[in-house]
Amino acid sequence: MRAASYVTRSGPGGLELLVFHYPSKPDHGYHVPGGGVDPGERPDHGAVREAIEETGVAGTLSPGGLLGAELGRYGNGHPFIGLYFHLHTDEPRDAWSHITIGDPEAWDTGVPVACRFVPLAEAGPLLRTSWLDQSRYLDHLAPDPLPHH
Repeated sequence: MRAASYVTRSGPGGLELLVFHYPSKPDHGYHVPGGGVDPGERPDHGAVREAIEETGVAGTLSPGGLLGAELGRYGNGHPFIGLYFHLHTDEPRDAWSHITIGDPEAWDTGVPVACRFVPLAEAGPLLRTSWLDQSRYLDHLAPDPLPHH
């Protein structure tokens, strides 16, 4: 099972989404944080763990609910179930670099990533550039209910 997160925050123009890419692998496109759920781990907890491991997001992460589920296949043909969660954050940084942490056997552990918040309207085209189109549940995100001061 995989768990991924749409991590959002309130920005000057409304809702912003956290995305990242691998500068050393530009053909991998943009992603939202996500990865495997550990044995015995709740999927929503796995989503929070993956967000921290993959992006180093330092703000508070608050649950916003389950957005959707999908059946998919990895590049090697193996099937997976993917759950997409919504997390809210108060992360103050607009953009930063991070070295991924996590499973020592995973290909992306220790790989530098470039993280940034983008306006929700710009997220879809970016997320359609990766091997797994992660834009499919963007329309389930509620508009920012509070004005930004």
